[in-house]
Amino acid sequence: MRKFIFIILMGGFMNTISATQNLSHEQRETSFETAKQALIDKIQHRGDLPHVPVEKQLQLLGELATFELGQFLIERGGLNGYWTHYVITHPKRQTTSLSSRETFLLNSAPTCLATQERFSIFKNQIQQYIQEGCSFASIPSGLMADLLDLDYSRVQTFTLNGIDLDAETLSQAKDYAKEKGLLDHCEFSEKDAWKLDINEAFDLLASNGLAIYEPDDDKVVALYRQFYNALKPSGVLITSFLTPPPMPGLKTEWKLEFINLENLQLQKILFVDILDAKWQVFRAEETVKNQLRKAGFSNIEILYDNAHIFPTVVAKK
Repeated sequence: MRKFIFIILMGGFMNTISATQNLSHEQRETSFETAKQALIDKIQHRGDLPHVPVEKQLQLLGELATFELGQFLIERGGLNGYWTHYVITHPKRQTTSLSSRETFLLNSAPTCLATQERFSIFKNQIQQYIQEGCSFASIPSGLMADLLDLDYSRVQTFTLNGIDLDAETLSQAKDYAKEKGLLDHCEFSEKDAWKLDINEAFDLLASNGLAIYEPDDDKVVALYRQFYNALKPSGVLITSFLTPPPMPGLKTEWKLEFINLENLQLQKILFVDILDAKWQVFRAEETVKNQLRKAGFSNIEILYDNAHIFPTVVAKK
């Protein structure tokens, strides 16, 4: 069993990217058709893989190209704020008019399911800290659903801060805040998370989607230090990480009884073999705890999704 899992998950670890770039969805000076053709050329040049032939890979790539989410993944290799929001909020929409391949991504791909569950855990945790006069931040904000989807009916004074490096995403976050009737409580800043230079401003800081793209442990510690400095005394960081899949010689927290192995293999073919997706940085629980301690955090709690793929971390200053 472990050997099988190892075979379908190997490959796709991300190379180091400068922290001043969008880690999740690089901007490419190319068209969709050019990006698609580059993937076709890669697949054909590489030839059959032990677990999937060229013909099947090209078929799957063609299916991805038929819907907007798949097209964005082909063109960018990752998700921006809008498409992350689309994935994590899918359970409450439950759209039925989707292609079979998009249905798989949203309803069956193990990492996507863990992401949706992680989002729910984030919101449940953050909701507990809402109080009069609170100041929350989301970094990177995406559309800031982790804060905007919460219930603020029992408080009158609060501030929600959205910080992101992507100007387009911040504009979409403002639209979502307006839709939620919370725009008057929001502030938005276009900033690099590694260069926040904010001191004791927030009671709570939520951050998902950075550490899973950055393989340099020292850079992740530096990121957590920025978060630590931005929090008020006794402030709370809520963040997340991807746990290592089962591999020989590596400890894993995964619960295989909650994972469909056929879906896991198909996910690997799509995201790693075909798309070279960027979210391929895995860390063990103890590694993450040590990084947070180095940054100054204490009282660290790990909250797992069912499959133990995408845990939530609650750490206090």
